[in-house]
Amino acid sequence: MPYSVRCPITGSGGSSIFLIQESITIAGKKELFVLEVFEREAKISQSGRMVERLTQTNGAQVENCMKLAFIAATDGGWKLAEKICRSVPDGVLVRPLQGIRQALESLWQTHDGIICIMATGIVVRSLNGLIQSKYSDPCVVVLDEKGSFAISLLSGHLGGGNKLAEKLAGICGGIPVITTGSDVSGHTSVDLWSIENQLFIINPERLAAVSARLLNRGKLKIFQDKTYLKTLPEDFLVTKERTGADIVISLSPEKAGTALNLLPRIRYIGIGCRRGTPQDEILAALAELQEEGLDLRSVAALASIDIKKDEKALLEISKVMKWPLRFFPREILEAVETPGRSEKVYKKVGTHSVSEASAIRAASCGGLPGHLIIQKRKWKQLTIAVAQRAF
Repeated sequence: MPYSVRCPITGSGGSSIFLIQESITIAGKKELFVLEVFEREAKISQSGRMVERLTQTNGAQVENCMKLAFIAATDGGWKLAEKICRSVPDGVLVRPLQGIRQALESLWQTHDGIICIMATGIVVRSLNGLIQSKYSDPCVVVLDEKGSFAISLLSGHLGGGNKLAEKLAGICGGIPVITTGSDVSGHTSVDLWSIENQLFIINPERLAAVSARLLNRGKLKIFQDKTYLKTLPEDFLVTKERTGADIVISLSPEKAGTALNLLPRIRYIGIGCRRGTPQDEILAALAELQEEGLDLRSVAALASIDIKKDEKALLEISKVMKWPLRFFPREILEAVETPGRSEKVYKKVGTHSVSEASAIRAASCGGLPGHLIIQKRKWKQLTIAVAQRAF
């Protein structure tokens, strides 16, 4: 965590933004520490959060995996925050020293969820100028001092605010206040449905209009150029015409028109590389493949042999591109039929194929093997293959 520790607090010297009381489990025992946060140490790039939300494979962030901060302006709010933190892992308690606005501003890029225990009006006024996008903003939940109501104020779907409000209400014995249209109407939440089905949203600016169309009409027309999804929500109607569809799922997406365009993430990149291969070399190879027609937005994961699970470049690529990493033992890879088998590779790692075999294995699903769409390509220190999941 990018925080300076001061314990006990002897004074902020006028430079700190707020104090944080952090509970940390050490040797099975929860200990409390007080941290003094400085503005210069709370500046972290926010761009990664947008990419992660557009590409994550498990729907909205689960609240118990989120990095949470509780802001309390009064003693009563502080007591409630302490009570909740006993049930929420990794939550931090914040007592603003220079106002709610500055505390929010410094937490905005470093936390997934911010819980404000105060009047809703204070929070609304303090958020002015901070809000950018549902794909990057943290969720904000507002609680009253008694915990009677937990209001999901911002980023309810993709940010996990609605689920977090429900969890907090359960802890406090209060009522969750959820106002997002799909939750109230019972219709499908288009943004969450897209992410849960590994569909990259090409034109997120169309989400609001398409979601409003669903609320007003009760149904949406959906077109797939191939049957990527066999099961669809009840309020989605299949159409065979791309023109006039509300949602289009295609590996050849178009941004023009009024439809929400979704790209299925059904491709898996297998990589074999020498120990210590530079990250830049892998990125350059991926850029070359992209120039030749591989849409990297359609990639669901990276894969390799398990002896590469600590390969720094692979771990960094996974982090930068927000792609999960899958590693397979040599016995599993050796059992995969591939066109580019190598005796040289077998002598080194115990399998005749790494890039092709790992790509195919990662793309295998439901008893159906993945199939190569790009056979093994060689660069100076690495090989790459791409397989596509059967559908």
